[in-house]
Parts: sequence; C-alpha cells; structure tokens
Amino acid sequence: MGTCLRTDAAYCAVAALLLGLFAEPVGGALGVPAGVPLTAAVLTLGWAGMLLALAARRRPRGPVRFVLVANVVAVAGLAALASTRPLDALSLLLLAVAVEVGAFAVWQAVLLRTRRG
Repeated sequence: MGTCLRTDAAYCAVAALLLGLFAEPVGGALGVPAGVPLTAAVLTLGWAGMLLALAARRRPRGPVRFVLVANVVAVAGLAALASTRPLDALSLLLLAVAVEVGAFAVWQAVLLRTRRG
C-alpha cells in the first residue's frame, strides 16, 4: 500500500510542478488569474507531501481509504471542470488527468479489497 501512496505522491508532485510552470497560460485558458492555478499547484505539492507522510505509516489501510475518497472527488472535479469548457487541448488534458487519477483510485480500491483484515 505504501508503494501506491508513494507513486501517487510522485505523480502529484510532477503535476504540481508542471501546473506551476504553466500557471500563466492555464490561467488564461480558464479565464482566471495565474494565481489560481499557481495556488492549485502549491496545494497539490502539499498533498504530495502528505501522501509521502501517509505512506510512511505503519498501517496504511486507513490512509489509503482516505486517499481513495479524495481521488474520487478529484476525478469528479476534474471531469466537471473539463465538461464546462469548449473542447480544446486543456479540456482534453483535464480529462486525461481525471482518468489517471481514477486509475490511482482503482489501484487503491484493489489494494483495500485484496488486503483485508
């Protein structure tokens, strides 16, 4: 379970760095100030750090359940944001990220199901 959380953390860290790097064009495409995606990048980087801390716990079952729920919420939010936009590169990117985050949620659900007790 720790491997899953560490992998999720690495993915989030890379996503945060890329979002921070491209905050200006992403903000422009969304019609918001660059500070909005930059804030999202900082929060995502903080989430990555929290995932690493949770992965280090002795009994990660509870944290994995929590992260699974957070990932499902993130998928819904990303998909909703993508669906409110015209079909363009950013909306496709948002949908791709939703699918990737959804894959983490599936991995976490499988781990929870196969490692009961």
